[in-house]
Amino acid sequence: MASVREIASSTMLWVKELPTNIFKKTTSKLLEIEFVRRNRNSIVICLIIWLIASVTGYLILNSSVKRLNNDFYQYGLSVTQKLASKIGPSLLEKNMLSLNVAIGEVEGSNNLIFVSILNHENKLVAHSDSEMINEISIPIKNGRYIDTIKGISIEAKSLPDNEKIAGFSTIITFSGTNIGKVYLIFSSTQLYSSISKYKALFVYAILFSVLLFSAIMAVIDRISKTKALKIQKESEGITRIGPYILQKKIAQGGMAELFVADYVREDGFRRIVAIKKILPHLIENSEFIRMFIREARLAALLQHPNIVQINDFGKFQNIYFIAMEYVRGKNLAEITAVAKNGLPVDQSVFIVSQISRGLQYSHSKLDDKTGKPLNIVHRDISPQNILVSFQGEVKISDFGISKARSEPSLTLAGVIKGKLSYMSPEQALGQSVDHRADIYALGIVFYEILSGKKLYQFGSEIEAIRFIPEKECTGTS
Repeated sequence: MASVREIASSTMLWVKELPTNIFKKTTSKLLEIEFVRRNRNSIVICLIIWLIASVTGYLILNSSVKRLNNDFYQYGLSVTQKLASKIGPSLLEKNMLSLNVAIGEVEGSNNLIFVSILNHENKLVAHSDSEMINEISIPIKNGRYIDTIKGISIEAKSLPDNEKIAGFSTIITFSGTNIGKVYLIFSSTQLYSSISKYKALFVYAILFSVLLFSAIMAVIDRISKTKALKIQKESEGITRIGPYILQKKIAQGGMAELFVADYVREDGFRRIVAIKKILPHLIENSEFIRMFIREARLAALLQHPNIVQINDFGKFQNIYFIAMEYVRGKNLAEITAVAKNGLPVDQSVFIVSQISRGLQYSHSKLDDKTGKPLNIVHRDISPQNILVSFQGEVKISDFGISKARSEPSLTLAGVIKGKLSYMSPEQALGQSVDHRADIYALGIVFYEILSGKKLYQFGSEIEAIRFIPEKECTGTS
């Protein structure tokens, strides 16, 4: 039974990984949307600009609100200090004329509602409203305390009629003795109205920027689609890529198409090669282009008789291509489709031994600069990617989803790459894999070419993902 510490550690690990997993899954779902995939770079740039503009707008709004508040309260403090500095002797002597004159001097202040002067018993001595004299004064009842600055207490309150007021009060002393208090009430409705207008303007600006962002993205997407369509039409009719003259298409996958081509030099030298180029409708797809370039880079590192050799890689009129050796023969899937009862044991052993040599070479290949293992894993060993020439050569092809330790991953965690019927449990679950995934897949290929039967047959990808991790190879289909 797991200890409390183990449960706590597992829970903490799950909590730490949860945001990352949510981000990866969300990103994966977004990248499945054609619009997002087609305009990913433009969306990122526009979002960065929008975020910078939004943060800048918020900072300006915050600064403006602080300035309005500061101006209002500084003004109230100034008027209160001015009045308090004048009435000390007059309040002590109860000189009503002087007190009323002092009140009259501040009565014209902006947004001032009334002024009251109280004695030490909290009874009104002077007031801007003469009818309030001799009353017990409670200028702001249940007001919200804001701050005390230079001995002046500030309170605020919202009245039932939606009027907002702010009170400024300070104690009047004479020779260190409390002789009374001065109280000023200002209307802060205009202040809050100005702040509300600023906030509304910010919200409208955000909404407008979202609409503008959407309009810009719509225009960018339209331009992108028009450009992609133009390039696609141009590439569909192309018969020559640099020195390579395309003869006929021999295969097509989800990312690229394969042609037999003649390599012709100016001096008359000719050679038949295989040209692999990205499908026309994917020419503008940056993700597929990165995968294609990555395939060429990894495959070019591998120089072995049991691996299809890369002769050239480049870009011609917006078309990325790989020129590789042309293997005159068939892939293993085509061969086993004819030999329905499986291949003879000696032929099967020979084919698997040759592929094993190629895999051993790729798995143990060292970096020419650092001397460290590259740990290249093919990740898609299947009959379709095993070529057998008419002269008996056996070669591994298609390193499109291969992975080397030195290469950054182009596949999000949890995203499955490869043919499900030949996947190891780890690969089917979208986990990281090593060279053992290729050996596992080769074992399945070996079984199938010997028996002439499929080891796994699934009705859907979901069935395969659920089934493969629990499957035990029993020798039956």
